[in-house]
Amino acid sequence: MSESPHPSISVLHKRWVKLENEYHELAVEIGSARARGADLEPMREGQTRLLLQINTLVAEIRDAPATTTEDFLALLDVALDHELDLASDIAFYGPADYPMIARLFRALARKVPDFEFNSLRRWLSSPGQFEQLMGDATPLESEGRTSGQSN
Repeated sequence: MSESPHPSISVLHKRWVKLENEYHELAVEIGSARARGADLEPMREGQTRLLLQINTLVAEIRDAPATTTEDFLALLDVALDHELDLASDIAFYGPADYPMIARLFRALARKVPDFEFNSLRRWLSSPGQFEQLMGDATPLESEGRTSGQSN
């Protein structure tokens, strides 16, 4: 069995999550430092370096092999943040305005229980927003019955 020369999307996604979280934490710190009148230049330079690393990693993710369900979920998570405005729209308008996509995210999350949509978690940061979108992790079979569909 030969090993792929490129890491899978799910492996790259874990690095992307770490960098994105660092970037957004730094943005909050910059906001606080601005309010205190602190010198922002070093922090902005760090933010620029992180953004370059993120963009390089996103390009790598775009070309990486996707073979598992987790790979495709990771690809969707990155696309939500870098190609679509869906996560920010859900945050702005509220999860209740997106019942079909909420159903899709719930079903996908049940397929890989340890996977978390980091882009959604970050954007849906108001208390209860992420939980409202993701809902209960009810068994897949009950979803069709509660929506009036039969299997």
